[in-house]
Amino acid sequence: MVAVVIRQPHLKDSVSKSWNERISNLMPVWDRVAKNCGVRVPIIDSVLGEQNPDGVEELPRLTAPVCKALFCHAKQILKGFNEGSTICIEEEFIDKGAWRVTSVRYHRGNVVTGCDDHTVQVWSVPEGRVLSTVSTHSVCCLTITDNHLYTASFNANAECWDLTTGFHSRTFCGHTSAVLAIDVTDDEHFLLTGSVDKTAKLWDLTKSDTEQLIVTFDDAHDDWVFQVKFLPKESDDLQFITCDSNVCCLWRTNADGRVLSSNHVTADNTAKFTSFYHMLENPRHVYACQWTEANKSSALCEYEVVPKVTKIQKVMSFMINLDNIKAFLLGAGSRFAVIMCSISRKDFHILDIPKQTVVATIATPDFYVLTRNGSTVTLCDTSWLNGFQFSKMKADTPVFAAGIALNKVMLGTWAKFVSKFYLC
Repeated sequence: MVAVVIRQPHLKDSVSKSWNERISNLMPVWDRVAKNCGVRVPIIDSVLGEQNPDGVEELPRLTAPVCKALFCHAKQILKGFNEGSTICIEEEFIDKGAWRVTSVRYHRGNVVTGCDDHTVQVWSVPEGRVLSTVSTHSVCCLTITDNHLYTASFNANAECWDLTTGFHSRTFCGHTSAVLAIDVTDDEHFLLTGSVDKTAKLWDLTKSDTEQLIVTFDDAHDDWVFQVKFLPKESDDLQFITCDSNVCCLWRTNADGRVLSSNHVTADNTAKFTSFYHMLENPRHVYACQWTEANKSSALCEYEVVPKVTKIQKVMSFMINLDNIKAFLLGAGSRFAVIMCSISRKDFHILDIPKQTVVATIATPDFYVLTRNGSTVTLCDTSWLNGFQFSKMKADTPVFAAGIALNKVMLGTWAKFVSKFYLC
């Protein structure tokens, strides 16, 4: 005789299943945890069934399972940063042979390099094909518009080149040492440069070569000026920042270069500024990293430019929870920031700004930082710094580019799974 034992459902199993079902359908819970994990708020708060901002595909309906799936996908991406599955790294995206790469930038989907062979080249992504070449001089850093290339040189000059013809347009001569930083206004009427000679200079591109230098800021800085940046115009006046390791200066001038007002912030106590980043999406906000040598610690600080008055003030600061990391800031948004260690020159670290903590690390080969402005390393896609919006994080889209081994450039792109979002 065979005894048949029928197992009765345990009360505990029923309760657990019931609670799981309840929790899985709690919309406010999954909405909150998805946002807390870095999912971009507009996705969560979108109207049911509307199209995404690009009008390409219909957003999933806003339900608790959808928010849970968004949360799970964000967790997978953060975990994949650490494990190497979120970013695909091509270590020899560009190989310049015997020539040293001195500057790497990103412009409209392409990587731009300056090199010791006295060329600036535009490279297609992801093919790595040369689209155009401009014969230049030595290039410490560069900025590029649709029509022109502006280069800052170790030879103490800055230059302008016509991108269509490749012809040299003009020289900006006046600094007495290497030019580390360069920026141009959107209308290309004004140019700003910063130098090892501890000065910043403002140039009027509408004037002749002998009259284009309109003002030199020679009493504001006592160290190399490694960052300059125009801020969006709110009137006919110009507003911009010039930065060294001790001070960040905010200037307002008229079109003739006459200083109307100025303000500055200094690094904390014995700390030194290592880098600055201006948010294009929020033009009144500037982020900076500070390094304190005494205790080998770094901090991330946020500064606000007060509208309608020339004032810059700190609104946030926190210590970065990484030991002995001299942080150099590559980019920042409303949610995430990306830093590298300017000492070890290896790996990128992702900070969750609201949580004030490092949430992931991207392991990379050693990269090369030539000068204090870190111009051989650049972020490419920065949209995700405001929060994950998976439909825009498409495979093969470049996330960063950096010079390695002096003559090569590595490229990091999003992996294929990142942009895919499936309902649970």
